[in-house]
Amino acid sequence: MRLSRLLALSVAALASLAVSSAPAADFKADFKGDAYPIDVCVVSGEKLGKDAVTVVLADMKDATLNGTEMKFCCEKCAAAFKADPEKFRSKYEELVVKASAAYPLANCLLMPDEKLDADAKTVVYHNRVYKLCCKKCVNRFMRDPAKQEKAYEEAVIAAQKASYKATTCPVSGKPLGEGAVDVVVGARLVRVCCPGCVGPVKADPKAAIAKIDAAK
Repeated sequence: MRLSRLLALSVAALASLAVSSAPAADFKADFKGDAYPIDVCVVSGEKLGKDAVTVVLADMKDATLNGTEMKFCCEKCAAAFKADPEKFRSKYEELVVKASAAYPLANCLLMPDEKLDADAKTVVYHNRVYKLCCKKCVNRFMRDPAKQEKAYEEAVIAAQKASYKATTCPVSGKPLGEGAVDVVVGARLVRVCCPGCVGPVKADPKAAIAKIDAAK
């Protein structure tokens, strides 16, 4: 009787370990671009805590904001931002630029022959920083930002994939096989074992990048 009980407990423990090592099923990354990258509410200026309100913008007057994940200290601040985003936009963009990593591309996205220099223009779209060579390219970018977002991700993957060192998925820990998926978060390429691990990486890119850097 004691032996059968020990066996049952061992099986339960193994099952629990298998569940805990699998990707969490409740991750949802329904925003576009990157997760909200700063730790303050752009309306109140307060630090975000456990009770932060997460919103994916939709039906905005400025359609380029749709799909952007935002976080606020309270519902009141979320409503204030949605009612008048331009009032807080410069502060928001300043903080996103400050929080961003070094830009990963050396040339302008829209004019690939043009090197980016100190006069490069900055655009913030879907919580991600883009650098362009001139105001004309900024205007072209904003005419179809979703197209340029895709082009940026393709360029980052092309630039970083050959030197990518990690051989396992930062979410599941499984080896990266033929079905590996390339994900761009901010300025970095992250490779995961399957589409199911994309959500956790997008939701918490810092954790994924820390594991990749530790593996190096």
